[in-house]
This record gives sequence, C-alpha cells and structure tokens, in this order.
Amino acid sequence: MRKVLLLPFSILYAVGIHFRNILFDKKINRSIEFDLPVIGVGNLAIGGQGKTPMVEYLLELTTDIFKTGVLSRGYKRKTNGFKMVELNSTASECGDEPLQLKINFPDAMVSVCEDRATGIALMLAEDELDLILLDDAFQHRWVKPGLNILLSDFNTPFFNDALLPAGNLRENKNAYRRADVIIFTKCNSYPDETIRKNYLKNISAIDSSKVFFVGLDYGSPIQFFTKEKKLKQLSDLKNALLICGIAKPKYIIDYLNSQGIKFQSLLFNDHHDFTSNDLKNIVSSYEKLNDQDAVIITTEKDAMRLMKFQNDTSLLHNRLFTLPIKMKFQPEEKISFDKIIFDFVRTKLHQQN
Repeated sequence: MRKVLLLPFSILYAVGIHFRNILFDKKINRSIEFDLPVIGVGNLAIGGQGKTPMVEYLLELTTDIFKTGVLSRGYKRKTNGFKMVELNSTASECGDEPLQLKINFPDAMVSVCEDRATGIALMLAEDELDLILLDDAFQHRWVKPGLNILLSDFNTPFFNDALLPAGNLRENKNAYRRADVIIFTKCNSYPDETIRKNYLKNISAIDSSKVFFVGLDYGSPIQFFTKEKKLKQLSDLKNALLICGIAKPKYIIDYLNSQGIKFQSLLFNDHHDFTSNDLKNIVSSYEKLNDQDAVIITTEKDAMRLMKFQNDTSLLHNRLFTLPIKMKFQPEEKISFDKIIFDFVRTKLHQQN
C-alpha cells in the first residue's frame, strides 16, 4: 500500500532524473574526463550496498603499486568545500566513511569535496597521484570515471527495486548500463548457476565476465581506542552490547547470532550523530548486562562517530571493539576482478605517457 501511495511522487522524481540524464547523454551538460585513471564506486539504491568495503579493497589492492587517492563528498559532514582528511580529523569535519578510510590507510590521500571535478583538481595540485577512487559517485555525472563500478546488495538487487520514495533507487534501474563492472555484494554463499543466470538476464547489457558475486568477511574484533588487544576468535566473546548506526544492521546481527554470541543491540539510523544522551544510554545498557567481562561491539564506521567521546568515559576507551568488514571474492573471481583493475590503470597511465 505504501508503494502505491508513493508511486505518483516516484513518477515526478523519475521525470526529473530522466531530464537530468538526457542533458548529460546529449552532452548539453558536459562530463569532465581526466587524463589519469579515475575509478568510480557507487550504487543505484540508497545505503548499505558495500561502498566503503569496496573502496578499502581497491586501496589495499593498489596502494603498494600506485599512488592512490580517494575523493568523497563527505556525507553528513558539517563543513563545506574541499578538505583534506587527516588522522586527527573528526567525523563532523569530513564524514565517517572518509575518516575510516584515512585511519585504515594513513599513507593514502583522502579528501572530501561536493564538487568532484574541483576536488580532483585540488588533489592533483597537492600531489602527483597515479589513481583516484571516487567514492559514491555513480550519480555524480559532472566527472566521468574511466572505470565505473556499480554495487548492488545481492539480496535486494536494484533490478527488483523502484524509484524513491516508493522504493530505494536514486535513478531508473536502466542506468546500470553506464557501469563497466557490476558487483552483487553480501552474498551468504556463492550463487548456483541458475541464480547467476537469472541475475545476468536482468543486466544483459553488461558483459557477464564483468559481473561478480561477493560476500562479506568479518575480521577479529579490535580494541578501538587502545589498539593494544585483538581477539583471536570472535567466539571468545561471551556477552556483548552491539551499537550499530548503519543502513542495514541485519547482516552484522545475523553474523553475531551465527557465532553463538549473547548480545543486546542498540540500533540507530545510518550515519547517526551520537549525542551525550546516547552515550548515557550506551553506558546504562552496558551496565545492565551485569558482566564486567562484556564488551561493546560496533562497526568501524560507527566508531568514527563515537570517537569524540573517547575521553568522556573509560568504558568506551577500554571496552569498545570494532568488527572489521571486508569484501570476500571467490578465488577465481578475485583474479578476474583484480586483472580488470590493473589493466585499466596501467593502460590509462601508459596513454598519459
């Protein structure tokens, strides 16, 4: 019923998006294409598609070989314009995801700017980069990436979704045709041939060799503030409080349940800006566990927004653990995907010279 009621608004939204895309397709609005390799990572549906783990995968793949930078818009930050993300930056200054990227890859240049073309120019003025990763840039058509990677949650694929506000799509599902690579994320297991064929049928405009199905790989919890301890086994945890302010907490909840961990959950909206009252609620909820060995588990992204409270309570400083999340490719698909990335970057760099 909700979708039916919201359908007229989705139609109006579709008209606006369609007209905007026509302006770019007809080159009335002109996209800027840079000489150096630029890889865009984005999605058609809002939130929870796995962009940050994908960008981290690309950083881990490339930073030992190329000088890689990341440009994000810095969603939910309280600043404007171009800003370099530093290790002492805050989530309110640059956004939680860019700060996470900088902390996990301190040697990489990470920047935020609403205007991606301006942002890239300022990054290149700062240093000679070999490669730039554009985070959440599929709809930002003022810059044309040389390689466009589109992500979609395997369990709620974009081709079964509807436009906002009736559904979760930012633009028409046929926009997937702009992608060079499509990755279906959050697969619980590798899909069988029948399921794969069904998915490929819905995205027939994309070469099947450039469509991948990946899962999530959860690492060992890491004590966030002290960085002194690392739990060898998640099963070592007997009791925990989960703090989660991400788009799709179901996946981390299901994972913790699968590990047989006893835990209570405090759930917040995606990118929630934690307040002092939230902190009091966290402390109170932890105390109700009545277990001095219990820990607080959160995502790395949530930890960026909790960082401001590190000196307000010893509880967070001593008991807050983050659960790292990484992309998990099948071995053969990893080889194929990595080759696409390296071939693109090296070809583009060769053309520069």
